[in-house]
Amino acid sequence: MSVGSIAYNRHLRILDRLKEQGSVRVEELSELLHVSQVTVRRDLDYLNSKGFLTRTHGGAAALQQKYEIQPESGFNEKDVSYVQEKQRIAVKCAEIIAEHEIIFVNSGTTVLFFLQALQEKHVRVITNNAAVIEKKLDPRMEVMILGGEYREQSRSFVGEFAYNSLKNIYSSHTILGTNGVSIERGLTTTVYQECSINQSMIQNTHGKVIVLADHSKLGRISNFVSASLEDIDMLITDDCTETMHRELEAQGVQVILA
Repeated sequence: MSVGSIAYNRHLRILDRLKEQGSVRVEELSELLHVSQVTVRRDLDYLNSKGFLTRTHGGAAALQQKYEIQPESGFNEKDVSYVQEKQRIAVKCAEIIAEHEIIFVNSGTTVLFFLQALQEKHVRVITNNAAVIEKKLDPRMEVMILGGEYREQSRSFVGEFAYNSLKNIYSSHTILGTNGVSIERGLTTTVYQECSINQSMIQNTHGKVIVLADHSKLGRISNFVSASLEDIDMLITDDCTETMHRELEAQGVQVILA
């Protein structure tokens, strides 16, 4: 669904209200959004199908997970956690990238370590990660930063401009950071607007979709589903339980330990 569409904006308001209240009624949303109850039901059915909420009789409820829902952390807070693990993951991923490839990279701190680990290779990076501006990178790397709506909390660009910029670009690989990886929900993020960016990157990738996540992200579920496991080719992490390793590979995700 187009990021700039009217329906997309309704979805944001529905999810915001659901986050505030824990549950919503069709009649209430119809008045709030100034649309018919039929339209609200259609929106709720769509969001339910994407794993953003649980449909109930007469409305919807926030997801009830057996894992802890993770709130959004500030960028600086994430930047200092599990640094050595992220660096090992980054180096392992950098080994996979070949000369002259075009790489999609999303927001987050782990992917920044990956970009810093890319040395002595002529590659082109397309990213919505605004924090890349502050990092010292190999001069042979070409970086194109997507514009759009800037989010200070995640230091990323989101919204229609960023989304549309990706439509006519195809990458060799996509490298994704994430807030959570679970068997039940796949990749999840704390920011709904990030979902469309991640999905657009995945859809326009000829090669592998590679997820970088330290062990603290595994088994965690954040607020919004950004990709299903069937969209992912590889997970690079520092540690993984035997059970999760087995379940991920059963769903076609290659697990590499750094």
